[in-house]
Amino acid sequence: MPKVTDAYRDARRDKIARAALRCLERKGVHDTSIADIVEESGLSTGAIYSHFSNKAELARYIVGRFLIVRIDALEAAGREGTVLPPRDVLTRMLGILTEDGLPAPLIVQFWGEAMADPDLHAEMTRTAGRLGASLGIAVTPWVRRELGDAASDTAVAERTAQTARTIASLAQGYIANTAIFGPRDVGEYVESVVAALGD
Repeated sequence: MPKVTDAYRDARRDKIARAALRCLERKGVHDTSIADIVEESGLSTGAIYSHFSNKAELARYIVGRFLIVRIDALEAAGREGTVLPPRDVLTRMLGILTEDGLPAPLIVQFWGEAMADPDLHAEMTRTAGRLGASLGIAVTPWVRRELGDAASDTAVAERTAQTARTIASLAQGYIANTAIFGPRDVGEYVESVVAALGD
C-alpha cells in the first residue's frame, strides 16, 4: 500500500474543509451535519472521519486554516521596515479578508459557537493571537517613526500592541456590520472611520 504524503493529507483535509464551508454558508454552523459534508464533498463518511473526529474538530480546523488569510505580505512589509500607517494596514487586511477570507456571516457564527465550545474558543484565541502578532509586526515601522528615535523599546512595544489591537477591533466591526447589513466597500469604510475619529 503506498504511503500517504503530508501534502496529500493536507489537500484532502482542505477539500473536506471547503466542502464544509459551502454547507456552512447554506445551512449555518449549528445545522450543518457530517452527512451534509459527506454529500457535498463526494467522499465517504469514513474518509471524513479519517481526517476529523467530529464536526467540532473540523470547525477548529477551518478557523485555524481559513479565518485569517494571507496577511503574510503585511507582516513581510513590516519586517522589511516599510512604513504602513494603520489605515493602510486596515485597508489591506480587509481587502484580503473580503477577497479570500471566510464570509462575514460565517465568521460571526463561528464567534457565537466559540462562546459555547471551549476548544473552538481556544482555536479562535490562538488565531486572534497570530493575527495580533502579524499586525504588530506590520505597524512597528510606523510606530517607530511616530514615536521617534528616542523612544524606548518598551514604549514602542506598548504602542504597537495598542495599535494592532485597535486595527483588529475595527476589522471585527467591519465583519459584524457586513454580516448583518450586507457588503460595504472597504475603502469607504476605512475613510469613514478616519473621518469619524479625526479631530
